[in-house]
Amino acid sequence: MKKITLFIVVVLIAGVTGNVSAQKKQKAFKGIVTYEIKYEGDIDAATMANLPTSQTSEILDKYLKVETIVPGATIEMISNGYDSSRVVLYDIPGMGKYCVKTTRDEVKASVEEGKPAEIKYLDETKEIAGYTCNKAEYTIEDEYGEKITIVIFYNTAIGGPELNYVGNFPGLKGFPMEYVVSSDEMTVTYTVSTVQTKKVKLKDTDFMIPTDYTEMSEEDFMKMVTGE
Repeated sequence: MKKITLFIVVVLIAGVTGNVSAQKKQKAFKGIVTYEIKYEGDIDAATMANLPTSQTSEILDKYLKVETIVPGATIEMISNGYDSSRVVLYDIPGMGKYCVKTTRDEVKASVEEGKPAEIKYLDETKEIAGYTCNKAEYTIEDEYGEKITIVIFYNTAIGGPELNYVGNFPGLKGFPMEYVVSSDEMTVTYTVSTVQTKKVKLKDTDFMIPTDYTEMSEEDFMKMVTGE
């Protein structure tokens, strides 16, 4: 059960990674953003009980670290907006600590395989965690060429496109404060519940790879967690 739950979370994380987008100068933000995560769909009770219900994002200018905790594992995805790379750290007690890197060239190659998203910015606004957020419709194509539209509420004070370059929504001009990710099995809703900016101590080294992690390819790591 632990490996199944970890596999679902890994897929969720991999499913929201994207490409390098054009970046504009944005006022530096330093803070901790916490999402509330809700699930709907055909999910058995045991799996549902082990899925994460919150997610924490640490932001320091063009650095972003997203931490997800599930039973038996801590997963941290670090996006580096300065060199357009991404690192995912997996801390799994009893199995080890692993690091999966994605270089700028690998991100670029992935981007060129698909079509860029169509983004429609709308006038509607919504208050989320004390921030006024704007609505956008983000349309992408799945592997079968079918269009999928995701409704997003974003805010530009927390972050701009530099925080989306390998994140949830490449090209989106603000930080996603609420969005829904759907699949055949489930619908997952992410909503920011709190934004902490006071007494936040973050430094560049908090976004570096710890020395006690073993580097693996994404393919080898997926084989390990699925037991193949």
